[in-house]
Amino acid sequence: MTKAEPRLLSLERINQLAAEPRYCSRMQPEHPVDAERPWVPENYTQLYFTPLYRSLSDTQRLRYNQLFALRINEYIMMLESDLIDALLPPLLQSPALRNDAALAQAVRTMVEEEHQHCAGFAALNRLCRPDLYPAGQDRYFSQLPAASRMLFGIVGSLSRHYAFALWYLMAMEESSKSLARDMTRQPETETLGRLDAGFMSVHVQHLKDEARHLHIDQHLITRCIPRNKERLNAWLFTRMLGGVLHISRKGSGVRVIHQLVRDCPELASKQEELIQAVLALKGNRQFVHSLFNRHIMPHTFHMFDQVDAFSRLGERMAGYDRQTS
Repeated sequence: MTKAEPRLLSLERINQLAAEPRYCSRMQPEHPVDAERPWVPENYTQLYFTPLYRSLSDTQRLRYNQLFALRINEYIMMLESDLIDALLPPLLQSPALRNDAALAQAVRTMVEEEHQHCAGFAALNRLCRPDLYPAGQDRYFSQLPAASRMLFGIVGSLSRHYAFALWYLMAMEESSKSLARDMTRQPETETLGRLDAGFMSVHVQHLKDEARHLHIDQHLITRCIPRNKERLNAWLFTRMLGGVLHISRKGSGVRVIHQLVRDCPELASKQEELIQAVLALKGNRQFVHSLFNRHIMPHTFHMFDQVDAFSRLGERMAGYDRQTS
């Protein structure tokens, strides 16, 4: 037996809520975005977990915070376009969904909403830094390498029979939900002052749809990952983790450093040191723990707790603390 199970919304209630505008996201800033304020909590950035972060000036840390916030938006967009488009359309053709009109409707609505989210975050990034995001270019930091495109292609080709990527989808959607929650609960950052209300308002709006999407994810996992296929799905999931969490010199975190140096040329002499600090994070347990933990992914971790094949998941996912009773 696992600990108290979060209440799962019925598919009928999910579809009712999706039809009511007050419960749906409106992805526009509610206030002008202030370039003199931080845009995300400092502990949602990579350099925060390195000694070098404290050596930066307030102005440099603020610019890094803002650039990394744009990178976070891009990663949410990548999840909600590249992964969603690879994973969910094939599932709609599977017997598990073809014979369930309510679930199929929920998934189709979810796909539409995710595309709206992508457009909203792209517009927000363009509003904040039009020089980095000219018309027609929505990705600056997170352009997918060939290996990642191949990975998403494999996810799509396998999804009708092995829907292991649903666990990752749920984890990432819950992570973005927790970011919005943490923004509202702790709007004062550690060293940079109060978060910008305009930037934060888009993430708070995003939360409305994501709260429903987590319930859809749980319905999909229950329907599309049967007990007799859990072990193989779990093995594929842990292999997927290695690919998506890889930090490299060509990755988005290093691209943020390059742009930081362009914006703050006085850091040119420290560029390689900053890059090495980011690359070293792959061995930083505190940083790795920040990506996956029960604080930001309580519902996803509850699902993991119910999978016998995840009894040793903590060896691959540093933040996973298995809880059973």
